[in-house]
Amino acid sequence: MTCSCFVRHKGAMKKIPKWIEELTKLLDSSIKIPGTNITIGLDPIISLIPGLGDVASYAASVVLLIGIINEGVSGKLVLKMLGNILLDLIIGLIPGVGSVFDFFFKANDRNLQLLREYKDEGKHKGSGGWIILLLVGATILLILLGIFAFVWSMRIVSSWIGGD
Repeated sequence: MTCSCFVRHKGAMKKIPKWIEELTKLLDSSIKIPGTNITIGLDPIISLIPGLGDVASYAASVVLLIGIINEGVSGKLVLKMLGNILLDLIIGLIPGVGSVFDFFFKANDRNLQLLREYKDEGKHKGSGGWIILLLVGATILLILLGIFAFVWSMRIVSSWIGGD
């Protein structure tokens, strides 16, 4: 008999640290809504505090991610998990929409599932180098677009001030 904190990997049992499972549940699914099968955690509740709530929730998710990284997971898995966390943070910052998104998205539950798939089924292996290259390329492009927009707006302002 095994508990939910064990997963099978290449014939051996690999344990997911209990604190990772418990913190994930606390953040995303510790409270059952009466009369339904829907659960929520502290994440959407904390996120109701404008700005600070989303940052606190993000910090808790990062603590979980660091614990998962200490499990020796692949770079590809870390990038997928980081994507879930960042999406939760970015959408979470949008007033109204963010709270509803937090209620349904459950980034930490998704990341725990990814960890189980990694350990149990050998999924999400690899360095994730192509994702890093894509992110670096997108960042460079955004910086260049920002510089272009700044220069363009300065030209408009200077022509307006100068009367040209």
